[in-house]
Amino acid sequence: MLSLLPTLEPQYVCPGETHAISRAVHLSRLAAFYPKCRECPHRQETGQLPQSQFDSDDSSSPRESERSLFTLEGVRGVYLNELTRHKAGELSAAFASLLWESLPLAGRSDLRDANSKRPIRRNGPVVVVGFDERPSSPDIVTGVAAALRRMSCQVVDIGQTSMPCFRFAVAHMQAAGGILISGHGCEPSWTGLDFVVKHGRPVSVARRRVESRDEYAARAISLEDIDQRCQQGAVRPLRQGGSQRVFQASVPYLAGLLKRFHALRPLRVAIGCPVQFVRRTLGKLFETLPVTLNWIEIPQRRRDVLNEDDPDVCRVCDAVVTQAADFGLLIDDDGANVAVVDELGRLLAPGDLLCLLAEVLSAEQADGAIVIDNAARDLLQPRIAAKTFRCWLGGWTQSDLWQAMRHEAAICGGGATGRVWLRDAVPACDAILTLAQLLQALSRDDAPLSQVVAECSTSA
Repeated sequence: MLSLLPTLEPQYVCPGETHAISRAVHLSRLAAFYPKCRECPHRQETGQLPQSQFDSDDSSSPRESERSLFTLEGVRGVYLNELTRHKAGELSAAFASLLWESLPLAGRSDLRDANSKRPIRRNGPVVVVGFDERPSSPDIVTGVAAALRRMSCQVVDIGQTSMPCFRFAVAHMQAAGGILISGHGCEPSWTGLDFVVKHGRPVSVARRRVESRDEYAARAISLEDIDQRCQQGAVRPLRQGGSQRVFQASVPYLAGLLKRFHALRPLRVAIGCPVQFVRRTLGKLFETLPVTLNWIEIPQRRRDVLNEDDPDVCRVCDAVVTQAADFGLLIDDDGANVAVVDELGRLLAPGDLLCLLAEVLSAEQADGAIVIDNAARDLLQPRIAAKTFRCWLGGWTQSDLWQAMRHEAAICGGGATGRVWLRDAVPACDAILTLAQLLQALSRDDAPLSQVVAECSTSA
């Protein structure tokens, strides 16, 4: 009889966790110096361990502080250690809850059919979901899509994509927002979430909410809003679940890029990009163009495209000189940030690249404005003003710069990061569009890139 009775043993809950663990797991974590054991009130219950693993006043020992997952432009964390499928689902549900609040209010007459007593089902916000090429992305996107359906959203899955194509899809589908699973800017073991709202506007930290120029900018969702809603917990808006469908965003995306490449002279470009989606897109675009792309093998790693000593930048510089290319281009893993190398193997400064493209675009619209980020204010604002361009400051974040470009109808924008924003139906930051404008600049005459940049720097 005694053997049939359940064994009653104490249950332990680690700090910051909700589920209980057994005494055996508790002792094994103590023996392994589990970081959370330093703050556990049961850390003195060591059982048969040889000695106390953590003293009661263990303030001198280094502690592992919990790092915030939120960055300036999104969410980043080590896969499984910091960012799991469950955590990604919680963040996605918080974002969906904010999108529901941004929908127009529905009155009683809008919710009922005149010929029926049954209420009309209210459609949830359309949310575009995509992911990058990291091995952890399919697992994370599963949790994100499930959370959005649970929040009664209409999920549009565009599959594996790049950041520019993802933002294009949000604007093209007229969606309320979108979530891209991406760890760009970090090591391969990391993953993350990038959020966008209507028209493909990036969601960043709220640096300029008080200074917003219009009502839409003041109501724009920020990363702080998502963090706060996630801590409060998102409540399901409807009893019914949402829907999910697949959309091939690459088809209209490629069609929109084709019109950008025309009247080009034969050029040779040494190009490197770790994103297969971007390489496939460029391969289709250049099938019938007189431009030759010499591809350089680029590994999956974190890089600094503005550092001339970065290994990947050095690979492109060496390839330009070895292959006698007209210029070199290194595209980062976000598909937007670029490094440009002239025919002499020298890395162009971001300010030189922005001013060069502004010269090309000003030929089409002489009174166009240029938006620069605050980090490049002292360097670029006097230089742009000397060329009689209208210059506006775009803030510190991508969200602020996007809004400034749309508000001022600017022809281009950028600054100290290497990202170039160009005007399309909505402001777009795309390495392929940057490449198209570079080819247009070099196709006006036979001058090499270094000479074109020098003439652009000296002209006023």
